[in-house]
Amino acid sequence: MRDARNGPVTHELPRPEPGRWRPLRIGLIDLFYYDIEEFHFHRGNLLLRGNNGTGKSKVLALTMPFLLDGEMRPQRVEPDGDRTKRMEWNLLLGGRYEHAERIGYTWMEFGRCDADGTEHFTTIGCGLKAAAGRGIVRHWFFVTSQRVGPELSLLTPARTALTRERLKEAIGERGLVYDQATDYRRAVDEALFGLGSRYDTLVSLLIQLRAPQLTKRPDEKLLSQALTDALPPLDENLITQVADAFRGLDDERVALEGLHEVQAAAADFLTVYARYARTAAKRKAAAPRSTHNRYEERSAALTVAQRELTQAEADLTEATRTLVELATRRTQLEARHRALQESPEARERDELGRAKERADELAAIARRWAEELGRAQAAAARWQETVTERRQAVEARRREAQAAIDAAAAAAVGARVESRHRTGVVDVLAREATAAAYQRARQAGEETVRWRRQTIDRLESLIATAEAAAETLSHARTDEDRRRGEVAESTERAAAAGHAVRAAGEALVAAMHAYLSGLTLVRVDDPATLLSALEAWLVSLEGDNPAAAAVHRAADAATRELSARQTDARREREAVRAEIARLEEGIAALRAGGHPTPPTPHTRDDAARAHRPGAPLWRVTDFAPGVSDADRAGIEAALEASGLLDAWICPDGVLLGPDDEDVVIGPAPAGSGPDAARVPPGRRLDALLVPAVNPDDPAAATLTASTVAGILARIGVGPQSAVDTWVAVDGSFRVGALEGRWHKPEAVYVGEATREAARQARIAALTQERDHQERVLADCEARITALEADLVAVGQERGALPSDAAVRDAHTAARLARQELRRAEQALAEAVAAVDRARAAADKARADATEFAGDVGLMPDRAAIAEVRDGVHEYAVALVKLWPALAQRDGAEADLVTAEDELRRALDQVERTATDHDTAQERAVAAQERYETLEATVGVAVRELQRRLDEVQRALADLDRTQDQIQAAERDARSRRDKAEVRREMLAAELRSIDEERRATIEALRSFAATGLLALACPEVEVPDPGVEWAPTPAITLARAIDKSLSDADDSERRWELDQQAVNNGYKALADGLARHGHRASLTVRDDAILVEVTFQGRTQRVADLSTALAHEIAERERILSARHREILENQLVSEVAASLQELVSAAEAQVSEMNRELEARPTSTGMRLRMLWRVAADAPPGLAALRDRLLRQSADVWNDEDRGRLGEFLEAQIKAERLRDSSATWVEQLTNALDYRSWHEFVIQRYQDGQWRSATGPASGGERVLAASVPLFAAASSYYSSAGNPHAPRLIALDEAFAGVDDDARAKCLGLLATFDLDVMMTSEREWGCYPQVPGLAIAQLSRRDGIDAVLVTSWRWDGNVRVPVPRPEPYVPSPVGASTSSDQPDLFSG
Repeated sequence: MRDARNGPVTHELPRPEPGRWRPLRIGLIDLFYYDIEEFHFHRGNLLLRGNNGTGKSKVLALTMPFLLDGEMRPQRVEPDGDRTKRMEWNLLLGGRYEHAERIGYTWMEFGRCDADGTEHFTTIGCGLKAAAGRGIVRHWFFVTSQRVGPELSLLTPARTALTRERLKEAIGERGLVYDQATDYRRAVDEALFGLGSRYDTLVSLLIQLRAPQLTKRPDEKLLSQALTDALPPLDENLITQVADAFRGLDDERVALEGLHEVQAAAADFLTVYARYARTAAKRKAAAPRSTHNRYEERSAALTVAQRELTQAEADLTEATRTLVELATRRTQLEARHRALQESPEARERDELGRAKERADELAAIARRWAEELGRAQAAAARWQETVTERRQAVEARRREAQAAIDAAAAAAVGARVESRHRTGVVDVLAREATAAAYQRARQAGEETVRWRRQTIDRLESLIATAEAAAETLSHARTDEDRRRGEVAESTERAAAAGHAVRAAGEALVAAMHAYLSGLTLVRVDDPATLLSALEAWLVSLEGDNPAAAAVHRAADAATRELSARQTDARREREAVRAEIARLEEGIAALRAGGHPTPPTPHTRDDAARAHRPGAPLWRVTDFAPGVSDADRAGIEAALEASGLLDAWICPDGVLLGPDDEDVVIGPAPAGSGPDAARVPPGRRLDALLVPAVNPDDPAAATLTASTVAGILARIGVGPQSAVDTWVAVDGSFRVGALEGRWHKPEAVYVGEATREAARQARIAALTQERDHQERVLADCEARITALEADLVAVGQERGALPSDAAVRDAHTAARLARQELRRAEQALAEAVAAVDRARAAADKARADATEFAGDVGLMPDRAAIAEVRDGVHEYAVALVKLWPALAQRDGAEADLVTAEDELRRALDQVERTATDHDTAQERAVAAQERYETLEATVGVAVRELQRRLDEVQRALADLDRTQDQIQAAERDARSRRDKAEVRREMLAAELRSIDEERRATIEALRSFAATGLLALACPEVEVPDPGVEWAPTPAITLARAIDKSLSDADDSERRWELDQQAVNNGYKALADGLARHGHRASLTVRDDAILVEVTFQGRTQRVADLSTALAHEIAERERILSARHREILENQLVSEVAASLQELVSAAEAQVSEMNRELEARPTSTGMRLRMLWRVAADAPPGLAALRDRLLRQSADVWNDEDRGRLGEFLEAQIKAERLRDSSATWVEQLTNALDYRSWHEFVIQRYQDGQWRSATGPASGGERVLAASVPLFAAASSYYSSAGNPHAPRLIALDEAFAGVDDDARAKCLGLLATFDLDVMMTSEREWGCYPQVPGLAIAQLSRRDGIDAVLVTSWRWDGNVRVPVPRPEPYVPSPVGASTSSDQPDLFSG
């Protein structure tokens, strides 16, 4: 790819103008269709013009404001915001670039000149590296004071773009290279603008200004949106913190909801459990009531049984007496009956009876034979009719059987089994028509059907196997192709991962080098060797990071050293503080009037002197007048060193040693005074000291001046005193065998005046020492503060250690990529083997199917097989119809034979029956004649005898009936007696058993009450103590009370089963609900009662008690949640978010005011006056206007509690509305949308017309509308630049397709406004030249392209405010390789 070049060229670099920073040049290297190209500005302005497709917008996209922004998102890079345009296309050209990788640069140069002519330059730029299939693999930025050209070449002598590392070397100390866009933007802002946190807002505004639709189609909404998008949003970190707080609140709500779920589950279960308890209680109470009822019933039945036994015994006695009387009467009647039976008339009666019986008997026989003859004749007629019907049926069945035989033969042809059908069925039936033959034929037919179906199934299976094998082969080939693609992709990824590892390693080494160079407190030995070790470690990452380990060791050592020094300083500070406190205490004591006292020996307890009469020597003496200060000091030094100074003088004249135990000087002899002492005159201590007893001191007042004088008189002065106890003015002394000498500068204890002078001197000395110690303390504090700062700095230096996470991630990614490549290669090998196996399997399956089809007489074709399968079905159906037809035919023939045999037998029976009928008729007539003859001769006597016998017989019958009744009564009485006895014994036994059962049911009820279920079921029923045994009466009373209380409860077996099942199901739901929240439920069965207990928060309790515990827990959680909610509302939503929004709103309003000042200061040439309003939008949240006017314009410091509450409610309402609108979004996304104050407002442009401000979108010409849309944007940009911290800040804007669609006059006015606002512009246009008097200067680059040629022709022009002239094209600097030709002639790609 080459950029087209022709015409005159120039190597001269543009020079800066005095004043602020202005753009001088932009350049592209190996980007788009440019190998290397520069575009120069004139007076800070540049116009890129040309037809569509020449790439003018592409040059703009790659430079402005991209080089101020650094973000590579298409919506920020591309003027039209097209998200589909990728940065890598600008390097690889959609695959048309001849190499797989390409590095390119885009850069921009600024310059300014001081009043003394000193020139300053700043160059900013971006390097890009793209790789085929991987996009932008790396990018970097730079800011330097060098100028691109001989001073800083972005090309190697081989005309390839510099890598990042070589660029860094080329820049050296003159600038920095950045990897992060945020660091780069900060550096650009610091070098050129000085806007700080508002820099990002400026860049966003420039991106909005560049959008082509703003000038093509002036629209108030688009303009408002552009200005709105340029406002800074709420800080992302603040939103993240608030989102984290709300997420935590959600977690607490989830926990609370869990408790509510547990409470609901417990309540649901308790409802079921209470119903179960009611049913169980009613059933438990039913048993005692039932057994007690039975007990009462059996008691009553036992009483009845006893009465029945007594009555039965009385009835039995009466029946026995009556039976004896009846037996006597029977004997009399039986004798009379025997006499009548033995008379002659009785024999005649018997003969007449036998004749009557014989006649009746033969008459009956004759009648039966007549009936038999009729039946035989009817049967013969019926069989005659049956024979006729069966002959007709035989003919019909024979025709049907033949039709079935023919149909089976035809179906066999369709099933391709005609041969097997003929041999197995037809031939067998033709040979014999027996049942065995039928069975063989039927089996043969069924076997034929099975065989053919099996062959069809087998063939279809083989065909399916072949098809599946072919499909498997196809899939295997597809998988092979896919695996090959995966291997290729894995190879590319592995290579890319290797590049990433190297790049990450190089970046870490570079960062570590810069880091080690910048260390001050953390001292690392031999950084060069450490970097070498780091480079070696980067190869494999084995072990710890040596550089990081060394830094941590050095930081630990520095921390230890600083901590030790800090500890020493703190100890010294504490010691100094203690010393100061001691000095302060001494000063205070001295100032309070206390005098110094001699030091107390450690062998003496001061408490012993508290109430002792007397005083120490120093308190009751004073120096005699005329004693010099030196002698005073010597004497006091000797007394103090010898212990005499603090020795105790007792009222009896005894001088005790300092320990108050040894007697130094005994009592004076009786009657002796000082003159009687052994010490020579002039050598006694009383010559230098005199008594000075203070009468106000109660202890000292016990001494007299003479007592003190006596002690002084017995102490010598000097060794010449010739006594064992003496002191000298030179400080020497002797007390017994003890001798010594000490010196002190002045006396401080002896004498009131001496002690007062000593006190003042001591106060001055202690004060001076205290002041010195306070200076020492201040020095300690300063050292501690400095050491703390050093410790913080060490921590910061440690924290700034470059992370090796990117290197580790890159190594991990590379390792995973290599593993993925190995897996892909293994999978490819397996796929190739699978193809070979599938191909062999497909060939074999196809051959097997063809061979089998030939063997069984079928075609290996699914359609033909389907036809044969249908034929088999028809054949099977035909066989099914054949067998019944044959069976019906044979059955009809057999039925006909049977009917003909029956007809012959019926005719024979008619003939025999007629003969027997005639014989019986003749015999009946003869018997009747004989009977009639006897009746006529003896009939009267027989009838009289019969009458008398009937009377006796009737009397016996009556007796028998009476006897039977009495015997029945006897048996009944005996039976009743026996039963009553058994029933009495049985009832007594049952009563004992029922009583035991009643006691058992009462015990069961007591046990049930102990479970607590009874109280749950009947809380209103008073229950006896279940801990003691219950008597029957109160227990039955309780059972009846339970039944009454639960009268509406259903205790049927079905209800009981349902309740138990409901408890089990409810327990599972309860246990699951509790388990989900870390609690536990247990179910046990005790005495047929289901007991459920819950372990909630480590404490086991009944379900009923759980509800109370849950209520307390939920109330506490709700209180905590409410407090947490208030805390978030107050501390974050109000104190942070609302305060931040107040600052943003105030800043936005200040910025709008600045924009309006710009508009007022720079009116248009047409006299159009415009102003900008930033107001509450029409669709803003309710209540915003009042809050905005009342609170958001005030500092958060002046908000009262009511104000804070209103703000919190408002912000919370926005959050709730957004969560309802988009519940699937994250908290960060929802808060970003809900708290976007920019969406609550809108910009309105007004024009001053006819004496009042009106909407600028009203009726106006096209040019006026463009002005109305452009001027506010220019004013917005100008306001940002005017408030920049750098007084020399550039004033840049970019316009794509500037002012398209408006007339020349409007374009001239708009371009003139840019000069009015002192803005430097880089713009593109298809037809605009920009040569208007209102434009003071403009560089013009005419871009041209030809189809099929990947190059751009650039022709340069310049407008100086008066004329447009062609200018030499800038010739970029290209370093020449050693020995290469210096000619820069290039072919004219646009010639011919």
